[in-house]
Amino acid sequence: MASKQSKYGTGSELLKARREELGLSLRQLSAMAGITPSYIKDIEKGRYIPTITVTLQLLESLGIPMKEYLEAVGYKDTKKRVGGRRGLEPRTR
Repeated sequence: MASKQSKYGTGSELLKARREELGLSLRQLSAMAGITPSYIKDIEKGRYIPTITVTLQLLESLGIPMKEYLEAVGYKDTKKRVGGRRGLEPRTR
C-alpha cells in the first residue's frame, strides 16, 4: 500500500513551510535549534541534506512528527508489509 502523497515535495519544503506557518524567522529557529541561520537557509533551499542530528533538532524545534517528515521525503507507510512483518523490523532468516 502506498503512502498518502505529502502536500510538500521535499523535506526541505516541509521545514520551510512549517517555519513560516509558525511565523519564525531564520534567526529565531536558529536560536531554538542551535543551528546557524545560513545553514538552515541552505537546507530549506535544498543546497544541503542535513545530518540526522540536525534533522532531529529542526523537527523538534518545529513540532514536526517524524512520520510526517518521512512521508515528505518519500518513505512509504510500513505498517502493512508482505510476509506479515511490521514497521522497519529487521528481516529474520
